[in-house]
Amino acid sequence: MTTVMLFGGQGSQRPGMLHRWAELPEVADHVAEASAVLGEDMWDLDSELSLRGTRAVQLSLLTLHSGINAALWNRGFRPDTGAGHSLGAWSAAVAAGVLEFSDALRLVDVRASRMAAAAPAGYGMSAVVGLSEAAVRSLVAATADEVWVSNLNTPLQCTVSGSDAALDRLRLAAADAGAQRVVRLDVAVPAHSPLMTPARAALEDAVADIRAGRPAFPLLANCSGRLLRDGAAVLSDLVASTDQPVQWSSGMAGVTERGVTNWVQCAPGQSLLGMLRGFDGQFRCWSVDSVGLDETVARWRVTEGR
Repeated sequence: MTTVMLFGGQGSQRPGMLHRWAELPEVADHVAEASAVLGEDMWDLDSELSLRGTRAVQLSLLTLHSGINAALWNRGFRPDTGAGHSLGAWSAAVAAGVLEFSDALRLVDVRASRMAAAAPAGYGMSAVVGLSEAAVRSLVAATADEVWVSNLNTPLQCTVSGSDAALDRLRLAAADAGAQRVVRLDVAVPAHSPLMTPARAALEDAVADIRAGRPAFPLLANCSGRLLRDGAAVLSDLVASTDQPVQWSSGMAGVTERGVTNWVQCAPGQSLLGMLRGFDGQFRCWSVDSVGLDETVARWRVTEGR
């Protein structure tokens, strides 16, 4: 048996998500550390109003993921592989020991702030469901405007990033082309598009003095969909993926071929588990949000024979 720990990205946030886990010591400790590092009260960042901003979303997700992972680790939970989608890849890097939580906070602060500054208003992302990557790329090319294919999530689900006007035009074109649905995502920036290149450049400067640790388990690269076992390679992928498409589909296909049987998504949400329906395989899936910490560890122990 093998277990993959999944960490969702921007769009998986929920108002009050830190407060929901406030009684968990490891989450409270991470919120306190984040507040000290950033010089502000992190408990204020998970309000519905605050989460309209990219910076609050990314920092809150990183803090919650890291606190919950620490709690699982303290209970003996040990995944064989880690995979984070977009911002979630930073959480996965902390979970595997590639980055110290404090370093990840500072870097994600740079990432989120510069992403928001690069496209301050009138931009976002949409998911196109039911069309192939080739079909979506044809629609994007025909739109001939500020819109790009950004995340390749499953064989029949891609996201596109761009201006509000371009996303509206693409939504109509995708519907005419036979898409099952086009969903506007709760993401305020055109992530993983060329518009994010200034944010990537800022990150390249910010990581210059960061020393990456050796991963405790392999991590899935967002840019290539390959498993990485070298800390420097993980850090390089985190930076590069800022303005590059997330190759989630090819990554998940490669991981499933390794015989993975347990897929666990860290809170909040379970969107990444839903994407597994696009792949062949026998999966045992659950989210920490749904079953809690103790049940997560209990299920893992039974299926792994621990």
